[in-house]
Amino acid sequence: MHQRFRQTINLLGLVAFLLCPVFMMAPAQKMYAGEDVHSALPSSSCSEPSFKLTPKQLSTSLWAREIVGKMVGGKAPRQDTQDLDTLYREAAVADSKLKQITRNVADCTGGTAVFPPGGGLKGRERAEEKIEVELGGDASALLDIARSSIEYADVDQVYQALRYIIRQGYEVVRVKDRALKPLSSGFWDIHLNLRMSNGHIAELQLHYKEIRQYSIGEGHNRYERIRGMKARAFRENRPLTHEERETIDRLNCEQRQFYQAAFQRGQKRGESEPLEANPCIN
Repeated sequence: MHQRFRQTINLLGLVAFLLCPVFMMAPAQKMYAGEDVHSALPSSSCSEPSFKLTPKQLSTSLWAREIVGKMVGGKAPRQDTQDLDTLYREAAVADSKLKQITRNVADCTGGTAVFPPGGGLKGRERAEEKIEVELGGDASALLDIARSSIEYADVDQVYQALRYIIRQGYEVVRVKDRALKPLSSGFWDIHLNLRMSNGHIAELQLHYKEIRQYSIGEGHNRYERIRGMKARAFRENRPLTHEERETIDRLNCEQRQFYQAAFQRGQKRGESEPLEANPCIN
């Protein structure tokens, strides 16, 4: 019996010895066909977007949001109609006024007015996709058929422009500071919607130049890939696949790394290059 006990102990020891390397090994990162090494990085390697504002920038942002919130009574802005043909006719009229406002604000705040390629309205196909995929079929929530941008040499100029627009009394119905509510991509701008004289709501974006330049090039390519995957899953009435989620996470991580570094450079640039006094800014 004693010999049998020893044999049992020896057998258990042999099993433990053989299994030990298996338990000691770290679990291997899964890889998928067509993915590169970056897609296999754990999510912890990519920090969430975070924007460090100066006290004055934060105060300006919160003040603007409060002013606009009181003006609209806390209601989400909407166009007066859900008919897309009507919205495009109204947008064509509003667009000329929006361009005038954009140029005036840019001139008075040291920015550069930027308009869509060809100076036209949002493409009809893209508008229809956005209504279907992002807006729940509600065309009245489409607020960027007519849109324009102003880009600035540093981050602080963007906040000065925001302060100027609110003080000038333009009918701003929504303000989004991406520093206060970051996007997954880490993209940053200050996003305004203005009601034009004909009642149509248009979009005006305030950008730091380096971020905007990346967003219309390499950043746009990544954004389009993400949007395409989400739209395809929506139309097929299914959740994103594991591979799609991993790809989206990787693309967002790559964008965040650039946008975060660019934002910091934009803050330092403003510290090193103080703005000259501008008679338009009160």
